[in-house]
Amino acid sequence: MLEDRDYQEIAHMFKVIVESDIGPKLNKLAEGQQVLLETLAPKNRVEELEDEVSFLKSLIRMHSEQIAELKKKIGA
Repeated sequence: MLEDRDYQEIAHMFKVIVESDIGPKLNKLAEGQQVLLETLAPKNRVEELEDEVSFLKSLIRMHSEQIAELKKKIGA
């Protein structure tokens, strides 16, 4: 059976491991995540761009139809 001192020593070893090994790794992970968040386009900007692309696609479709009609009229 472990004594109280043994438990204290085990707890101390865990604390040392967390502070020296796990803590710095978690900090680096958090820094990396922050960099990713800073470089990603905001959701509202992505939604705006999606709306613009959708609009431009419909405009291109309409222009393509108009061009096809004009070609039929001139016999091209």
